[in-house]
Amino acid sequence: MGKTHTILLIDSSAETYHQSLVAALRECQVIIEKNTQKACEFFFHNDVDLVLLDHTPDAPCMDLLQVLKFVAPSLPVIIMTAYGSEELAVSVFRNGASDYLKKPIHEHELRDSIQTVLGIRERSFNRAQTGIHKAIQYINTNYCLPLKLAHVARQTGMSVSCLERAFKKTLSVTYSVYLNKVRIARAMQMLEEGVGYSISEIAFACGFNNQYHFARMFKKMTQACPREFKKKAMVENKSSL
Repeated sequence: MGKTHTILLIDSSAETYHQSLVAALRECQVIIEKNTQKACEFFFHNDVDLVLLDHTPDAPCMDLLQVLKFVAPSLPVIIMTAYGSEELAVSVFRNGASDYLKKPIHEHELRDSIQTVLGIRERSFNRAQTGIHKAIQYINTNYCLPLKLAHVARQTGMSVSCLERAFKKTLSVTYSVYLNKVRIARAMQMLEEGVGYSISEIAFACGFNNQYHFARMFKKMTQACPREFKKKAMVENKSSL
C-alpha cells in the first residue's frame, strides 16, 4: 500500500523511537532531519502533512514553529520536549502548535496524537486538490524567480481563475500573499542565520526586484524592518552561545 502522508520529524534523538513510530504508522512516510537548516530545505521543497518538532535548550522550537506556521498556517505541528514548562506549553499553542507532548515519548500517545491531527488535516486540506499542491510545491522551490500567476497556473495545468480560487479556498489567502509569505519566511531564515549578505542581496535572493519593496513587505508581515530583525537575531544568537 502506498504512503498517504509525509511526516517531517525534526529531532536529534529521533533514532530512539523512529523505528517504533514507522511500525505504528505504516501508511505514513517519516522523514528524519536532525539539522534545522536541512529540515527547512526539505519543508520548502516537499509536500509535508505533519511536522514533529523537538524542543531543547540548545535547539529551541519557537523560531522554526513560527516560520512553519507563517508559511503554512494549516500545517499541523506537534511539539515534543523533555524540557517542558507551563510557559512553553502556552507559548507553543499560542503560536499554532497542534499538540504538545512531554518526553519520554509514550508510543501510543504519539501515535494517537498523529492520527488525530492528520484526520483534521484531511478534512481541512483535501489532498485531492492536486493542482494547488503542485502550485504550492512549485512556489516553495522557485520563490526566487519572478513568478507570475499565469506561469504557475501553466505549471499546474490549471486556469488562472481556478488557481486563484484554489488559493483562497485552501489557504485563505491570495496567490500574491502566499508568494510573499514564502519569500519573507526565507528572508527571515537568512537573517537569523547571520549570513554575510547585505539586505539588498537577501531581497534579490528571495525574489524581490528591489530592496524598498522588500523592506515594506517585510515590515508589514513581521512588524519589524529587516535591519532591526537581523540585529535582534544576532543578539539572540550571541546570548545562546
